[in-house]
This record gives sequence, C-alpha cells and structure tokens, in this order.
Amino acid sequence: MKTARNVVILLVVLGGVLFGVHALEEATEYHGGSGTAATTTVVFTVQGKRFTHGSDLAATTLWETCVGTLEWSDTSTPVRQADGSYQAVVHPSLPADTRRRLRGCLEDLTLDRIRGSVTRMAST
Repeated sequence: MKTARNVVILLVVLGGVLFGVHALEEATEYHGGSGTAATTTVVFTVQGKRFTHGSDLAATTLWETCVGTLEWSDTSTPVRQADGSYQAVVHPSLPADTRRRLRGCLEDLTLDRIRGSVTRMAST
C-alpha cells in the first residue's frame, strides 16, 4: 500500500516536471515566420573598442552574424547614413518575436570588440 502511494506521488511529480519543461520550451522556442509587411528597416550604430578595421566592416560583421542566427536570407548590406548610423533592410518583414531576437542580438552580442545599438526598427 505504501509502495503504491509512493509510485503515485512519483508519477505526479514526474508529470508536473515534464509539463513544466514543455511549457518553458514553448515559451522560449523560436517559431520563425515572416511578418505581414513587405520589409523591416533596421537602423543601428556600432561602437568598436580597439577594432582597427573600420566601422563599415564592424557594422557588416555584426549585422551578418545576427541575421544569420535568424536564418534569414533576403537582407541588404548595412549602408552608412549621414549621421554615422547604418541602415539595413530585411525582406519580407520580421514578425514581432523575430524583431526582438534581432534587436537583442545587435545590442547584446559583443563580437570582436564590436557592439551595436538599435536606434530604429520599423516594418512597412
């Protein structure tokens, strides 16, 4: 009787753990897909500490690395703007969760002494 009770408790705990792991996986899983607009335009700046290869290469390296994590293939190369920021375009547009991932990568990734900061991200 005591053994059966222990088995039931163990099964309930195991079921709860499996449910929790599945819920966490669903909450953090990247679902991909594209947005409803034609494009997403991203404007960002780069800062490099002791990066001696120029800001154009820094912007391209950071952009290509972050877009690569999204497995997105139709993007433009970042183009330097008059204010020193860089603008790149993604086709088709990015859905909200993918925009958050891209922003997070550009702002949180420090790559070869390069760090980015997104100033604008809009889908049109």
